[in-house]
Amino acid sequence: MSHIYHSAPTPDTGKPFKYKGLGYWHVVCMFIFQSGCFFYLPPVEKNPNVAPVIEYSSPEPDDVLRIDTAHGSVAWVSVYDEDEGDVMEYLWTITGLGPQGTSQAFVTENYRGSSIQLSMDPIYSGRVLTCTVYDKAGASDRRSWTIEVENAP
Repeated sequence: MSHIYHSAPTPDTGKPFKYKGLGYWHVVCMFIFQSGCFFYLPPVEKNPNVAPVIEYSSPEPDDVLRIDTAHGSVAWVSVYDEDEGDVMEYLWTITGLGPQGTSQAFVTENYRGSSIQLSMDPIYSGRVLTCTVYDKAGASDRRSWTIEVENAP
């Protein structure tokens, strides 16, 4: 059976021998190179964000939104996002009129998206309605339609 004993003093100093291996190198690294002497790889995002995708819409992409009833017309988008738990933000805008605050977000068993109802108002005719969807990381997708108001009062 072996035993570990404390080392005996050396003949030169009378003190126990201590290993001083890389002591000076560490001192140089700590005081001259303030960041230390370590090499770090740049961080790599393990789960990069994927932009949301507008899968379905009414009207179809690049089609015309016709407002032809007294109750107006509804435009909607259904969005898919690969990132679990992402919260979507929807921005509906009309050229020349800016953001529209009358939209509603919806979440069902199979779909999530947003819709907006526009009244039969001649001010909308010839303008472009755009829906932009953003996820929490700021990635986005958009869809636009030209608006036609038929039989405006």
